[in-house]
Amino acid sequence: MNKKHSFQIQHLLAVFAISLTLFATPQAHANDDPAIIVEKTVNALLEEFSKKRDQLEGNNRDLFELVNRIASPLFDFDYISKLVLAKSWKKANARQRQAFADEFKRLLIVTYATALFQYTGNETVEFGESDVKEKKGVRFGTVNTAVSIGEQGSIPVVYSLIQDNRRDDRHQWKIYNLTVGSLNMVLNYRAVIQSLIHREGLDGMIAGMKENNDKNY
Repeated sequence: MNKKHSFQIQHLLAVFAISLTLFATPQAHANDDPAIIVEKTVNALLEEFSKKRDQLEGNNRDLFELVNRIASPLFDFDYISKLVLAKSWKKANARQRQAFADEFKRLLIVTYATALFQYTGNETVEFGESDVKEKKGVRFGTVNTAVSIGEQGSIPVVYSLIQDNRRDDRHQWKIYNLTVGSLNMVLNYRAVIQSLIHREGLDGMIAGMKENNDKNY
């Protein structure tokens, strides 16, 4: 398998793995172990998506609305944005931070909502136990899973979650990163975003993201 094909497979699995998280009911899982949250979420997708797949086919508006409504409480977009912007986060003002978080959320919704249709039903997921660590009132959870895609074999997928006891939703675990094989979602997007900021500036990069997102919505 050449490197390009391997990257394409890993990117597809990243899309698949993130898509698996979109159809859970976060309120019902607020106090659960992060590993249980991930497993329940995957099982929820298999039922929910199979019921609505036909009506969502070719209906991007309803598809994006559905994913936005269900996914938003599951992901910590502010924390993801902070990690992706890295050093640029400290330089950004409140307006820029919020604008980037909004557009980055829309980018992920479009990317992974569309990718839901690549799910075939032949994929299987094995779940490992969670590892939880706490630092200064913040709990970080890691859930190791493995996605089997037939002849392609099994590829590890690691979910990273955060539970911030200093926030109003302090009892809720939220996803902030995924690592699929050697592909790290945050690091991958960080490299792209930082390159755009270097060429266009922070405001220019955000404006470009908004323009592209507007075309898809």
